[in-house]
Order: sequence, then structure tokens, then C-alpha cells
Amino acid sequence: MLTLRTSVSAENAQNRISAGASPAPSAGAIQIKAKVQSVLSVRSRRPRRSRRSSSTGSALLLVLFTLLLISGLILSALAFLESGVEDYGALNHQFRARQLARSGLAFGLNPQITNQDNLLLNQKIKPNGEFHVVITSESTKLNINSLLQEGRDDILQTLFLQWNVPLKAVNDVINGLKKWTNGNQEIQPVGSNVPQGAPAQQAGVQTGQQQQGLQLVRPFMSVSEMAEVPGFNAVIEAKPDWANYFTVWSDGTIDVNLADPSMISLVTGVTLAQANQFVRHIWGPDGIPFTSDDQPYQNWNDVMLQLGMSSQQFQIVQNLLSLTSSVDRVDSTGTIGKYSTTISVVAKRTAIPVAYLLWQEK
Repeated sequence: MLTLRTSVSAENAQNRISAGASPAPSAGAIQIKAKVQSVLSVRSRRPRRSRRSSSTGSALLLVLFTLLLISGLILSALAFLESGVEDYGALNHQFRARQLARSGLAFGLNPQITNQDNLLLNQKIKPNGEFHVVITSESTKLNINSLLQEGRDDILQTLFLQWNVPLKAVNDVINGLKKWTNGNQEIQPVGSNVPQGAPAQQAGVQTGQQQQGLQLVRPFMSVSEMAEVPGFNAVIEAKPDWANYFTVWSDGTIDVNLADPSMISLVTGVTLAQANQFVRHIWGPDGIPFTSDDQPYQNWNDVMLQLGMSSQQFQIVQNLLSLTSSVDRVDSTGTIGKYSTTISVVAKRTAIPVAYLLWQEK
């Protein structure tokens, strides 16, 4: 039986081979093949999962970046709007402060208004606005062009020496001022023994008498130009507020009803004590300036008597004095909260219409 089955099997195998058919795979081969296919399928699926996860991460990063960008733009826009609102508010307040300053000028430039009119010159505007106006006279200062034109070097010399400017520097400064305005002029040095009326050839100088009537070639256009004169630093160092004593806008006279005692003493030659008494007489019984009981001088005879000068002495200085101011300075400051604007105007208030000489805003 075994021989018969073996032979039959061999015969069948032979027949299959002869027929060209391949032998059937065994069960072990099938299992191995299945495992290989499983491993290959797992490996083939792994790269696909990696690509999906990386693409998902990139998308998340892109979304986060977009959100950050949008947030930054929103914050920048808010900051810009906030600064814009603040700038607009500041400009609005500054504009309102300027309008208040101009309102103050409307009162201050009226020729009928004086510093005694406090209720008009100092007003508060609801809710938080106000303006303050101060009226001063340019005729309380020395007109540098007039002094040089009239040859009143003596006044400049006295003033600079009072400020403790060195003697040599005083002469150099005044010479520099004269050269600026009318060429190559010289003054008689302080302390020299040369008579005032001596000829210039003998004295080596030109006297104040010879200076009278000269036409200025280049007058000072502003007080600040005086600082450009060579050697003027000596005056600046000795008197830092020197500019408050000079002007280029007045008619060259000093208003006796508004000038302070030191200016009255300088121009007239009286002592400071006499000048103080002269000014106190104007203030009236209460001794306070710009009040209703003030007693301004109305004629030259009263001025001469109060100064204690003889008629001969007074004639020498009368052309340097005046009873009223021809040119005034009006300073008006408008305020809104912490913002303020000051407008300074130099004008002839009594002129019709008002003649404006200077307009400054700060």
C-alpha cells in the first residue's frame, strides 16, 4: 500500500511538472509571507503618519504667528489712537490758551485801560481758563539809538560803572556801540582831564557835543544786537539782565510817571534818595502804585520841584523826560490748565489806528 501511494504521489508530481504547474505553497510559507506583508504594510503606513503630524504642527505655528501679528497691529493702533487723542487735546488746549491771550490783548491795547483796571486785565474763564495782562511803558527804558545819536555817552558810562563793569571795558563797549551805528567814532575816556569842549585833534577824541545831530548809519534793530558788539561780554557778565534796561522802540524819553527810582536818578542826576521820594509822591497816600489814589505829575514845574532841581539844572535834562508814554508794551498770558501762551505786543496805543511795532508769541 505504501508503495502504491508513493508511486501515485510521485506520478502526480511528475504529471504536474510535466504539465508546467508550480507546486502548491506550504502552510509555513504562507505564514511567513503573511508576516512579511504585515511588516511591510506597517512600515508603509509610518511615513504617512509623520507627514500628517508635521503638516499639522506647521499649521498651528502659522495660526499662532498670525494671531500674534494681529494682536501687535491692534496694540499699535490703540497706542497710535491714544497718542493722537492726547496730541489733539494738547493742541486744543494750546489753541484755547492763545485765544485767551488774544482776548487779554483786546483789553490791554485799549488806550483808556491802565494797570489800575485789575478786574478787566485779570479774568477767569470757566471752567479752567484765565488771562492776565500787564501794561508797561517802553519809555521806562533807555533807547540805545537815541542815546548814541544825541551823544549821551555820559549816561551809558554812569550806568555801566554802576554795574561794576571795569573802566577800560566801559570805554571799549561804548566805542563799539558807536562804531556799530555811525562808523568810526571815539569817546572821551572816563576820568580823563580833557575838557568836554576841547577840539578832537587836541584831545584825540570826539566830544559828545560833536556827536549831536549825526544821522545813524545802522541803528540797532533790536536790543539783542547790542550783545554782538565786541567787548560787550563784560557788560553781560556784570549784569546778566542788562537787556531789561534798553529799548529800540521808544521816542528816546523817560516817562517820569512810570520809571523806577534808579532810572530817574540815572537820567536826571539826582540822588537815589531824591528819586525814591519823587516816585513815592506818585503812589499817593497809600504808597501803592497803580491804585485809585495815585497822583501822576501833570506839568514840568511839579516835576522840577519834586526833583529838587533848579530851572537851569532841569533845562539840561528836560528833553530826556516825558509826562506820558508814547510806546507801550502789553504782555498778555492766557492759561488753560497746565497750558499757557504769552503774547507780547509793543504798540502806540494812542495812535488811531493802533500802531503795532512788535508782536511776539511764546
